[in-house]
Amino acid sequence: MHLLKVYELTHTCTTNADAVALDVAVRKLLHAGESVKLDFHGITGMTTSFLNSSFGAWVEDFGFEALKGRIVLTNYTPFIAKFIRTYMDNCRFQGA
Repeated sequence: MHLLKVYELTHTCTTNADAVALDVAVRKLLHAGESVKLDFHGITGMTTSFLNSSFGAWVEDFGFEALKGRIVLTNYTPFIAKFIRTYMDNCRFQGA
């Protein structure tokens, strides 16, 4: 499992553009068949725009079931955990 420190790729998680470096790094690993641990240390906020261009794009391209267990989160705030969990639940229920 490869560790990616989100703060080293983007200092903020608010815009679609903020997600680009993370998206590129995660896709490279997923296409290689690897698992990814995302370290959110230093990240205090997040928006749906950021999630649409990262987690949402990964679900769309790889499928929700294919990502289960391949992306693990660590060092996140309660807000980030709830925000991502709610977003991913919505993806799953919408059949993405």
